[in-house]
Amino acid sequence: MPDTGSDEEDFSMVMTEYVDQKIRADHPILFYQMEMKLAEADLGLAISKGIRLNETRQILDMLDTLYGLLSDPDSKLPDQQRKMLNHADNVWLDLKSKLSSGDERASFLLSSHSHMSEALGYLIKARDDPLFKEIIPDYLLKYLSKLSIFTYREAIGHVML
Repeated sequence: MPDTGSDEEDFSMVMTEYVDQKIRADHPILFYQMEMKLAEADLGLAISKGIRLNETRQILDMLDTLYGLLSDPDSKLPDQQRKMLNHADNVWLDLKSKLSSGDERASFLLSSHSHMSEALGYLIKARDDPLFKEIIPDYLLKYLSKLSIFTYREAIGHVML
């Protein structure tokens, strides 16, 4: 017998830890969280390939630090990582030859880069909401953008030394 009681759950609203209240389930901050999780998952898959493990783990570590910034605003990237990202300028590089060779690690890194870029866009949109305007720091936007570019460059082997 189907439950037709009056205590129906409202799936259009969800609790968020960032502002300790319910927000719409289609809020950009929630899509930001999903994209960050997907970026981390792709980095995990890249690590599973066993190539340039330290470099890939370092990207995962930086992403994890940035992801934690909304919950712990005092968290920052170590100076060495921040300086490394500050040198990651956007560059257009041809992906066709890299991906035509079936390079799985590069594909996972490129997917992670795309999810980071999407997460950045959702953060920017979430800042339009007065609830989130003050808790999304410029620092997070800046270094998530730079990490995305850095990940893209790592994927295609155009590494800054």
